[in-house]
Amino acid sequence: MDTLPENIRLVHDYWHELGAGEAPERALVDIAKLKPVLGYLLLIEFKDDPFRVRYRLTGTIVDRMTGMNITGRYLDEFATGRFAEPIQYIASSYRYVYDTGKHFIGHYDWPVDVGVVKRSQMGLFPLRLNGSIRQCLSIEHYGQFETERKPIDWRPALPAHATEKTGKSVGERIGDKNRVVPLRAGR
Repeated sequence: MDTLPENIRLVHDYWHELGAGEAPERALVDIAKLKPVLGYLLLIEFKDDPFRVRYRLTGTIVDRMTGMNITGRYLDEFATGRFAEPIQYIASSYRYVYDTGKHFIGHYDWPVDVGVVKRSQMGLFPLRLNGSIRQCLSIEHYGQFETERKPIDWRPALPAHATEKTGKSVGERIGDKNRVVPLRAGR
């Protein structure tokens, strides 16, 4: 794990400490311990019948990278056009942590333009509610992608009602918009 980006490593180590490698109860998570990476965090809620991934809370950097606040939305809403393949991969990664209770660290290639992709890394860390896997603490690392790309305009791909504002992200709510750990390509 020496090549993990620092923000993913921080969440991995914290999650592992809470549950000794097993998915801990959500109530044990002290968000203050993750303050340096709040902008990159997502709190995911799993829905059943059919299985869906809902963004319960999203950090300011995640919102900036997606071009909108995605809190309250479902991952599959964004599985359109050239985004369908990476979204399906991300959804299957969430399904893995939901089914197994184990964390997942991986990467995906995100299309930034026709024929151009950027590699992003993610860490998915399942959480229990009353003993069952119901949520996931997720973190993303965009690397160079973060400073180079322009936000995606999702408006043409989503229904009109889906582009209305859904509120503020986690970092905005706690007044911690720009305090994040500087990211490095690796250690």
